[in-house]
Amino acid sequence: MHGDDVVLILDDTTTEVNPDALAAALHSPRREAWSPVTITMQEGPSFESLHLWLASQPRPFGTLVVDRERAAGLVDPQDRFFCPTLLTADSFAYLAMRKLDDTTWQFGVHGFGPDADTLTADMLDLITVWEHDHRHHPGPTITVHPTGTHPPTPDGPQLLVTRRHATTAVTWPAPGNPR
Repeated sequence: MHGDDVVLILDDTTTEVNPDALAAALHSPRREAWSPVTITMQEGPSFESLHLWLASQPRPFGTLVVDRERAAGLVDPQDRFFCPTLLTADSFAYLAMRKLDDTTWQFGVHGFGPDADTLTADMLDLITVWEHDHRHHPGPTITVHPTGTHPPTPDGPQLLVTRRHATTAVTWPAPGNPR
């Protein structure tokens, strides 16, 4: 999207985006919104399942990889190597964090493009659901199914990763129904 400084990676071959429109979106005004969800240094890495939760949603998804030095002032994702990103053909929104004080960080979203407001609101909702229904619970069930078989139909969100010999299913409990 901006040379090697800002790269969007798509693993799903069905996700369709307009690379020129996404590059143009990067230079549009940034939408910024902050969730009520925070993390403290004492908690340690208690948000490891958030990335998987965001990737498990039934919507266009990618990961942003950023050279922080060369992209300074343009983007500031939560993770420079693998930052969850929601997409439309011409817009994107990625997970962000900001430091509130010496020990507390807050999750938020930065969005770009014509659909930035919608994508930003969607990701904020997903962060809030993760906090309420999944953060302090066991997390998803991960199962592997040989080619030709199908995982059971889930009550909650499910990510299917299909490969030649098997499909891996990452299945989350239905909202309000943690295991």
